Amino acid sequence: MYKSQIHSKFGNQVHNFCNWMSIRTLMWRTDRRELSTVGYVNVKGTLLAEKDIFPNAKFGFNMRKLEASTLPWPPFVEFNNKTKQYTGISIELVKQLADGLNFTYEIKEPPDGHWGIQLDNGSWTGMVGQLQRREIDFVAAPLTVQAQREMVIDFTHPYYHETAVILMKTPDQNDSHWTRLLDPLSPIVFLCIGLSLSITSFLIFIFEKYNPFYRCEREQRLNKRGLHHFCDSFLYMYGALLSQGSGHVAASSTGRTFLSAWWLFCIVVAATYSGNFVAFLTYQKVVLPFKDIEGLIAQNTYKWGTTGGTVYETLFQTSEVPAVKGVWNGIVQFSKDDPSVLDHDTQAHIRKVEGGNYAYFGDRTLVELSMTTSCDLVLASTDIFYFTYAIGLPNHSPFEKIFSDEVIAVLESGLMQSWKLKLWPKPGYCKQISATEAKSIGIFDIQISFYLISFGIAIATFTLSVERIKFWCLKTSRKRERKEDEIDRKENSIKTIEYDEVYSNIK
Repeated sequence: MYKSQIHSKFGNQVHNFCNWMSIRTLMWRTDRRELSTVGYVNVKGTLLAEKDIFPNAKFGFNMRKLEASTLPWPPFVEFNNKTKQYTGISIELVKQLADGLNFTYEIKEPPDGHWGIQLDNGSWTGMVGQLQRREIDFVAAPLTVQAQREMVIDFTHPYYHETAVILMKTPDQNDSHWTRLLDPLSPIVFLCIGLSLSITSFLIFIFEKYNPFYRCEREQRLNKRGLHHFCDSFLYMYGALLSQGSGHVAASSTGRTFLSAWWLFCIVVAATYSGNFVAFLTYQKVVLPFKDIEGLIAQNTYKWGTTGGTVYETLFQTSEVPAVKGVWNGIVQFSKDDPSVLDHDTQAHIRKVEGGNYAYFGDRTLVELSMTTSCDLVLASTDIFYFTYAIGLPNHSPFEKIFSDEVIAVLESGLMQSWKLKLWPKPGYCKQISATEAKSIGIFDIQISFYLISFGIAIATFTLSVERIKFWCLKTSRKRERKEDEIDRKENSIKTIEYDEVYSNIK
């Protein structure tokens, strides 16, 4: 700087201009960046500075242009083919960071289309590899924090927590329709109701048979039907369970009190069953062929896969859990005949799931977004792994704390929630249908009721046959008795005649 300029700024403080050196910093001007003088220091160490010797501290990165990399991952990162712009929650976060830290950025996708997996030589592919080679300044995508990745790159404070799930097509449920009548209550409840029926039938039989209330009628009651017979007491209690009355009524206070409690029990059970039965008929109960990783690798019908080049490959390969190892072994085996099980395109996996007999490992948010537009998809297992998303930076980056502090400020401000309300997928067609329309009941939904009628007809026919056989045996026995009686009467008549004749001769 010229002497006149020094003197105009610092006046009489500067006496020997030759002993002073200028201090400059890179500043952003209107159309370019240039060095600007912010102070002076002499050979004795005396410092003469303007108001701020580090003015860039106020301006963050001072409009520095940073290179970023990303990949589409709805709803965090989406690419609009018309506008050629990226949108999503992660992009909104990057915009907020750029405003707060005063930098610009340019986003490009990695040439190989990978998120980042480790190769045998120790290098990484995808966006993680770009950070490892310092080709970019940060990753503007929901990059999963993972131990192996932290060996070669840095992560900011996490801004989202995610879980892994298994997505599959809803299996055909026609085979389970015949059990619809049994679905409203669990097997243990049916068992308890059956035991209650047997025990209460026996108790009312005891109360009515040996109650002193009937001591005067004991002889007359022996030949009458009523609750003092176990068969009648059981049929009465069973009929009450089905909300049916009976011609037999308890006359004693003990019996009436006991039956009142039983009727209350029957009303509660019937109301609970009826309400649940309507729900089970209206909304389909999905019976899945497997519910976890162990069940998936144990069956032979479904293949499985995941998005190639993502953290899932690293997790499956490096895991020491036997079930997770089995998942990776299956993927390797399937990829020999079908390389698409490790396709980099998530939508390709969704289409394979919709085709049937295929399960996909993916992030819950992305999977649920696909489920809002496809009515045939269902989650077979949830919360397999727990992830956190963060912004990736080169290893030992000096900007880690600056970025992390800004991310924390964004989270505390509530901006993330407002972005979710604006950008998060709205309920799709399937959820709207399930909330507004009832499912019509088909013949297959109530087929078990016809089975029960057929069973009742079969039992009634068998009972009729038994009664006819019993009646025939009884009738045959009576005929035999009458015939024997006639023979005895004839023999007695002959004996009487012979006796009379003998008596006459003697006389």
